[in-house]
Amino acid sequence: IEVKCNHRYSQEKILKILKENIHKIERVHAKLLVREENKEKLLEFYYLGQKLEIIQEIDSLFNSVTAQIDSDKLIVKIDKALTIEYKEIIREKIYKKSAPILFLNRVKHFSNLMNLFPAKVSFRKAKTRWGSCSHRNSISLNIALTALPKELSDYIIIHELAHIKHKNHSKEFWALVAKYYPQYKDAKVALKKFATIL
Repeated sequence: IEVKCNHRYSQEKILKILKENIHKIERVHAKLLVREENKEKLLEFYYLGQKLEIIQEIDSLFNSVTAQIDSDKLIVKIDKALTIEYKEIIREKIYKKSAPILFLNRVKHFSNLMNLFPAKVSFRKAKTRWGSCSHRNSISLNIALTALPKELSDYIIIHELAHIKHKNHSKEFWALVAKYYPQYKDAKVALKKFATIL
């Protein structure tokens, strides 16, 4: 901690002020640590469960942000250094484009397997849910499923299809989920790792 004060303050007085304000100092320090962690998270991007390294190609002549996945890397062409806002734009763009391609066939596969067919399947950005099933049996899947490993996105799809038959989380509902995804309890725990993506 660096202390700037009047040169007439004694060491004893400085220490007394620090001790009196220790809780405020700790709060400020904690906020600074969170900011540093966010800087680290800025370099993280998940796609199908794999954390990709973000490679930035910065050129002031770029008039739009483009991003391309290459093996275990996400190459971003951008006009200035990547910010949290830019990262969110890129992530949403990639997830929105990828989600229908990746998951419509999985929905069809499990629908046939479970003999439960949604009236409609849509993809959207959501902040609190991985998926939902309406009373009219329309299923909405979060585009952020793109970040998850295949086995976890499969669990979400099975979960939502099961709601076509059971509009609650009753024993019957979980029995139906377990029939097609026996390790569903493990999946619920594993999803917590990806909660910050929402």
